[in-house]
Amino acid sequence: MHDVNASEDLPMSADAVWRVVGDFSGIRKWATVVEAESTEVTPQGQVRTLTMPGGRTVKELLTDEGPHHYTYTLDRPDMDAYFSTVSVKSTGPDSSILELRVKFTPKDPDKLAEATEALTKFCRGNIKAMKRALGLV
Repeated sequence: MHDVNASEDLPMSADAVWRVVGDFSGIRKWATVVEAESTEVTPQGQVRTLTMPGGRTVKELLTDEGPHHYTYTLDRPDMDAYFSTVSVKSTGPDSSILELRVKFTPKDPDKLAEATEALTKFCRGNIKAMKRALGLV
């Protein structure tokens, strides 16, 4: 499995950051591109359904969560495996590190460089959106 990540030092406590970015069922607090969201408990676990521009829907299954992190997976036609983690780590009373990490295996090994570039851009874009929601941009 391959791994990409992006992180940013923030001048806010981990708890303050997590209140905005850490709600699996409240992604619209920072992801303004999401037009609608709902969450339901299924036999597989908690599933978040996102409605994106153009009516496209994305279903994400929560696979792990803790005090300042959560991981989800989704079925992507171009991937054999895909796991995305949002986490915040405290570095002091008024500072933290926000990190987004994606672990993935592309179906086509020849598309690894392309997938790595796209997922790195995805992580960086989401961190920028999160910082905007936190009032830091």
